[in-house]
Amino acid sequence: MQASSFLRKRVLVLGLGLHGGGVGVVRWLVKQGARVTVSDIKSRKELAPSLNLLRKLKFNYILGKHPLSLLSGCDLIVQNPGVPRELPLLRAARQQGIPIENEASLFLKLAPARLVVAISGSKGKSTTTTMLGAMLKRQNARSVVAGNIRDAVMFDVLSSVRPKTPVVLELSSWHLEIIGKHKLKMPVAVLTNVLPEHLNRYRSMADYARAKANLFRYQTKHDAVVMNYDNELSRRLARRAPGQVYWFSLKHGVPQGAFVSKGKVWWRAGKVTSQLFSVSDVCVLGEHNLANAMAAAAAAKLLSISNTNIRKALCSFKGLHDRLEFVRAWHGVRYINDTTATAPAGTLAALAALRGLPLVLIAGGTDKSLSYQELGKIIARQCSAVVLLPGSATGKLQNVLRGFKSQFLAKNMQAAVGLAARLSQRGGVVLLSPAAASFGLFQHEFDRGEQFVRAVKALS
Repeated sequence: MQASSFLRKRVLVLGLGLHGGGVGVVRWLVKQGARVTVSDIKSRKELAPSLNLLRKLKFNYILGKHPLSLLSGCDLIVQNPGVPRELPLLRAARQQGIPIENEASLFLKLAPARLVVAISGSKGKSTTTTMLGAMLKRQNARSVVAGNIRDAVMFDVLSSVRPKTPVVLELSSWHLEIIGKHKLKMPVAVLTNVLPEHLNRYRSMADYARAKANLFRYQTKHDAVVMNYDNELSRRLARRAPGQVYWFSLKHGVPQGAFVSKGKVWWRAGKVTSQLFSVSDVCVLGEHNLANAMAAAAAAKLLSISNTNIRKALCSFKGLHDRLEFVRAWHGVRYINDTTATAPAGTLAALAALRGLPLVLIAGGTDKSLSYQELGKIIARQCSAVVLLPGSATGKLQNVLRGFKSQFLAKNMQAAVGLAARLSQRGGVVLLSPAAASFGLFQHEFDRGEQFVRAVKALS
């Protein structure tokens, strides 16, 4: 596929969104001379941050609905990851044979790079992608990192990609649905884990896992995938991998891949075992981040990155915003923003990282058809109090916390932070780790995190 093929094509961008991906696609398409129409269920007011970035460009938009009339004369649809595949307009488009892409499938078809490393997983993919990107850039400064990451939009970096440019791409399960449909393959893939997530959008865990498996489904025997040996579903999915499987594990000495022994992380390939780095070289909190570092290092070894550059990149990595991000210490209490924990598994990892500290948790929000049983048990065991934000997941948490007396409701983030501050104790932590989506009360999870940060900084 060539950029010139979009000249005068009628392209429907289905879902503009607020995370930048839709904006990047529209900007690029208009620049190529495409006749672009944007359709989004949100209102003009809700989409104002994205529309303002596009105000100087010529394109049409229809907001608040997705009418079937949009398909008249349409040559191509670019589906935003947030738009469900069951949408009537998409069903009609498939029946009419209108091609459907998303930003990731288009990027992979347009980018001339010969080496693309694709990273996905229920949790840890952004951190793993950024870690691997840092390792690659120490060896090749022209390496590109992009994907399902804030401030690293695919179509904003496309013009900088050349045939010899290494590309590290983070992909969501929704990206992978269409990537699988087009049977696109990446020579190196990393699957951090497969955990219960997005079951409001998938029929079952098996359906969700099938989407994730598109990450490596169309590899050949000459390609490789890095997988989590400690994750049971990943081990099962590995049986379908047509390429070579390399593992990373916190608990086991794997036959090939990265593993931990005596405070060191080792790499085993064939008959050779070498030390990659020390556990203490990973500066970010939590065993889950050590696992992310091992996943990134395993991929780095497959890309022939030196152990020295792997270690140096990890030693300088301070973590990503919105993921166990330290905001402020106030009256002897640390305030930590973990807003991207949008499912129980993410909050469980955060609680494990802070085990042993007096902890007030701010949680709750919109349910994604997930179970809160295990999380409820850990909250009752580990937290001195929990402050719950409004939402359908909050009702589920209240049910599993029926015997836990130190639970409180707050109508908004400012009230939640104020209440958590009063409940906290010196030497402890106030943690925002919602275990739920942000729909309703916030624009998105990053808006939720920003409101938490503002409320914490306003404490006086």
